[in-house]
Formats: sequence, C-alpha cells, structure tokens
Amino acid sequence: MKAFVYFIVSISLAITCTMGIAAQQDPLEGKWEGTVTTIQGDAKATMTFKKGSEGYTGQVSRLRGDEGDIPLTQVKVNGSQVSAVASAETPNGTIEIKYQLSLQGDSLKGKGLVDFGGQTFELAYDLKRGSAGQRAATDQAAPSGPQQRSTVPQPQQKQSAQYFVGKWTFSWLARESPLGPGGPVDGSITYTLAPDQKTLQCQIQGKSEAGNISGSARIAFDETAKHLSYDEHLANGIEIKSVGDWSSPISIRFNVEPIKTGGHTLNLRRTISIISGFSYQVTEELSTDGGPYERLGQGLFTKAVDPAAQK
Repeated sequence: MKAFVYFIVSISLAITCTMGIAAQQDPLEGKWEGTVTTIQGDAKATMTFKKGSEGYTGQVSRLRGDEGDIPLTQVKVNGSQVSAVASAETPNGTIEIKYQLSLQGDSLKGKGLVDFGGQTFELAYDLKRGSAGQRAATDQAAPSGPQQRSTVPQPQQKQSAQYFVGKWTFSWLARESPLGPGGPVDGSITYTLAPDQKTLQCQIQGKSEAGNISGSARIAFDETAKHLSYDEHLANGIEIKSVGDWSSPISIRFNVEPIKTGGHTLNLRRTISIISGFSYQVTEELSTDGGPYERLGQGLFTKAVDPAAQK
C-alpha cells in the first residue's frame, strides 16, 4: 500500500514539475527591462509580452515620463526574430513605431523605426529578461479602455539663427486666401546670416499653378529670450510681422500681428516644427474677420545639399 502511495505521489510531483517547466518554456513571454537609445540619449525601457490563444499581446514603455505604457500590436515571432507595432498620437497625427527585435536567451535587442515628417528616426533597444516575480506584469499586457497619448522621439536642435543658414527647398500646399493663391507650391528659400550672427535675410522663390511667386523677410534672433522676430514682405505688398517663441527646441510658435488687407482683418497662426537638422515643417491657420480658424497651408522644408561640402 505504501509503495502505491509513493508511486502516486511521485507521479503527481512529476506532473507538477512538468507543468511548471512548460509554463516557463515560452521564450518571449514576460517582462523585459533595459535601455532605449534615442537621438536624445539613453533612457530606461521595458517591454512586456503575454501569450494567449490568439497569439501575443504586449506593451512598451513610453520614451519619457512615468505615464504608463502603450500597447504593442501585430506581435509576431519567427524563430529568434520578433516584430511588433506601436501607434503614437501626436498633434500632427498618428505615428507608427515598427519594432524589429532579436531574441537570444535572456537578451532582447533590436530597433524601433519611426517615420516622422518624411524623416526616419531609429530607436535602439537593449533589454534583459526581468525576474520571475515580475512575470505577473504580463497580466496587464492587454489593456482595456482609452489609452493615453504616447511620447515619441523628438529632435533636440540648438536654438540658433545658424540653424536656418543656407538654401532650403520646399513643397507647400495651401488654400486660396487674401494672402495669396491656393494650390501646391514648389520652391526654395535662402537664408543669409548677417555679420552680427543674429540677423538673417531670406529670399523666397517658388512656382504655383497661378505662376511664379516671390517674397523676402528679415529675421532677428534673441538668444537670451529665445525669440525669433520675423518681418515678411509678400510680392502682393502684404507685410506680416510676428514673434516666435523658440524656448522649446522642437517647435517655434508665432504670435502674428493682425493683417489688414482688402477691407478684411486676418489673424494668422504659424508654427514651425523642427524635425531634424535638415528638415522642418510649417503649419498655418487663418481666421478672417474674427471667424473660426481654418487650416491655411502646410509645407515641408528640406535643406539642400551643398556639393562643395561633399568634397
């Protein structure tokens, strides 16, 4: 009888051990901790995965702050290769981050690719498997309810008049308004730095469906206040005076003086989004005679390559 009891106990222990081992056999499930390297430097990062009947779900930590995680979708495992997608909401729309990771034992390394404003930014992840006690965090891998906005990588350009110096090409799309014709415009803008290293002169040349366009502007940068004064002269005689707040390295928000033309009073909103050292985006909204603000136009500016600089 005792021998039979010992046999049953042994079988039960064997089954329990086998089940415990099987539960830990999935190479991806669990919490991973380490660092992510962005254009701003290194930061702490975590990824959490859980395997269910329909595949994997997961979460990834935000790049900055302690605001929680964002969900990972389309998680796929092919041998040692892991891919996933995270969606990030920004004022300019939804941005996707595509992850390509390599799983080797207790190491999970790879990159996240971000397409932002026509430029691609790369995030480098170096993660290690968390402790067994942290595995319970996978129970939260499939969140419900509304998600908070994620923080996406942002460029850190030094605020300086020198940033603009040179020739930039642009593609602009606008609606018709008292400020000018609508439709697409392709052209260039050239910034020339004055000897004081704080003042810029710029010349604008472009071509639209309505014909050639031109303009000029004088720009002064106050390095202490981080203010950019912009006096613009359009070919149709309209002058636009504004002051931009460049206290944030990622954007310049302008306060524009009311513009009076053709018996109307125009209020213009203008924001420059700094994408990288060689790309920025301009977004404008217009209110006519106190009416609601409507999108006026948006353009992407890309710095032209100087052939002499490549020699």
